[in-house]
Amino acid sequence: MVTGLQPTQERSRVRRDALLRAALMLIAEGGTRAVTHRAVAARAGLPPASTTYYFESIHQLTEEALKLHVAERVAELQALVDAAALGGRSVEDIARRFAESLAERSRSVVVAQFEVYLEAARNPALRDSVRLALDGFEKLAEVALETLGARRPAEAAAAFVAMLDGFALHRIARQQRQDLDSSMLFEAMRSLFIAQVMDQEELDAWHERFRRPLGSSPAPDA
Repeated sequence: MVTGLQPTQERSRVRRDALLRAALMLIAEGGTRAVTHRAVAARAGLPPASTTYYFESIHQLTEEALKLHVAERVAELQALVDAAALGGRSVEDIARRFAESLAERSRSVVVAQFEVYLEAARNPALRDSVRLALDGFEKLAEVALETLGARRPAEAAAAFVAMLDGFALHRIARQQRQDLDSSMLFEAMRSLFIAQVMDQEELDAWHERFRRPLGSSPAPDA
C-alpha cells in the first residue's frame, strides 16, 4: 500500500544520508574540526538549517557519520573476502587477491577513518563509537580467519586488524606503486597467518627457539 508519507520519508532519508556523506568528505579533507553545521549543509547542497533538523549536535552528526562509514567498510571488506574466497584456489591465493583489493581502496575513505580515530584520542565522547567500530572490524576478521582454518581466530583477529590499519596508514602517507603495496601486505598477512595454522607442538618449538640467546647453538633436532 502506497501512502502520501512515503515520498516525504524517502526524501528525508536521502537528505540525512547526504549530510552524513558530506561530513565524511569534510573529515577526510580537514579532520573532524572541519565538520560544522554550515560546512556540512553547504557540501550536501542543502539549506543551512538542515543539520540541526536531523542531528542534535555536531558530535551526533560525527558519530552517525562514523557508524555509516563502519557499516559500509565492513560490508565492503566482507565482499572482498567473499570474492577472494570464491576466486581463490588456496589460502595463499585468497590472501593475495584480498591484498590486491585492499591496495585499491579509496584514499579518502581511509583518511576519514583515521581522522576519526585521532579525534577519539583527544575527545573521550567518541571513544565508544570507535571501540564499536574496531569491534566490528575484528569480528569480521575473526570469521574470515576461522573460515581459512586458523586455530585461534579470536586471538589473531585484533592483530590482523591492527596490521591492516598500519598498512593503510603507511599507504596514504607514502604513495608508491599499487603492486608493491599489495605484495607487501600479502607477505605480512602470510607471515602472521602461518603461526595460526601450526599445530601446538610446532608452535611451542618455535617459541623455544626464539627464547634462546642470540648466537647459541641450536638443538640437534632444530
